[in-house]
Amino acid sequence: SHIYDIGCGHGLLAMFCAASFPRIAVHAIDIVPRDSFQAQREAFQATGMSLPNLMFEEGDLTVLQNRDDGYKNSERSLLLCVHGCKSLTHESIELSKRNNWSWLAVPCCLQSDNHLDEGTTLKVSDETRFMMLCGAITAKYEPDTVATIDSRITARGIVLTSSVKEEIQ
Repeated sequence: SHIYDIGCGHGLLAMFCAASFPRIAVHAIDIVPRDSFQAQREAFQATGMSLPNLMFEEGDLTVLQNRDDGYKNSERSLLLCVHGCKSLTHESIELSKRNNWSWLAVPCCLQSDNHLDEGTTLKVSDETRFMMLCGAITAKYEPDTVATIDSRITARGIVLTSSVKEEIQ
C-alpha cells in the first residue's frame, strides 16, 4: 500500500498521513524541495515520531509515470492532489484511473482547456468559473464523493474522491 501526495508543497498532509498510517509508505512528491518540509519533519521527530514510512521525491507526475518498481498498478494505493495547479488535478486523476488507484483531489487553479471543449469560454465570475470547472471534472471522472470543506480553511474547498472498485466474484 502506498499514498502519493503529488504537488505536496510543504508536505504537511503527507506527514499527517505517515503519522496516521505507519504501515503505509507515503511519498511526498513536488518539483521543489522546501526547507519547511525538513523543518516539519524534524518537529515530528522531536515528538518521538520519526516517520520512517515517509519519503520525499523531487519531481512531477513523471516520477510515478516512469516507475518500474512494483508500485505501479498497486490497487491499494491512494493518490492525493490537494491544490494541484493548472493541469495537475486532471493529470493526477488520469494517472490514478490508469493504475486503478483511489484518488482524492482538491482542485485549485483550474484551466478551462483541461476540462472543456476547445474554444469554450466562460464569461462569469472566478468563483462561478471554478465551480463550473469542478462540475466538468465531476462529469468526466465520476467521483464517488463530491463534498466541500469550510471556506475558512481554503477558498477552493471542493473535494472529489474516488475509491477502487472491488470486483465481486
